Amino acid sequence: MEYEGRICRAPMERGAYKLPVMVGCIYNKCRFCDLFKDLRFRLIPVEEVEAYIRRVYDAGGCPRKIFLGDGRAFALKTDYLCGILDLTHSYFPECGEINMNATVLSIHAKSDDELRVLAAKGVKHLYIGLESGLEDVLAFMDKGNTVEQLREVVRRINRYGMFFDAHIMTGSAGH
Repeated sequence: MEYEGRICRAPMERGAYKLPVMVGCIYNKCRFCDLFKDLRFRLIPVEEVEAYIRRVYDAGGCPRKIFLGDGRAFALKTDYLCGILDLTHSYFPECGEINMNATVLSIHAKSDDELRVLAAKGVKHLYIGLESGLEDVLAFMDKGNTVEQLREVVRRINRYGMFFDAHIMTGSAGH
């Protein structure tokens, strides 16, 4: 596997198998983020993702936790994500959780049925770039969401058994 860009994942995922399903970030507009500015977003074809999985499988790997990368993997179309989830479970049936980065917008865009299906297929832990709980700071940082949308999506994912960790950026709007 040839990884493109810089590795972006929460420290809690250090023991997880990082499975790339995309390059860059589908949004790539956040004022503060420079992780993906030099990359052109692209989806990794399912066949290539399966080759990554097969390589780990053929080497005797047996991950119990998988992290889908890169930035905002939860924003990908649900059909694509479900295909990847099905593949991971066919190779690694003992895998208990599949985690990824998400945003308020990417969760908000999913229907309740989509959230239910993704949770049933093993999506457990989302890392959400909340950045701030202040409307003016969210607007300044070009997050594209409101505080009320944040509250709504947290309630929705919790309803389906998913949980989250929040990325918070203290001081991002100055004093």
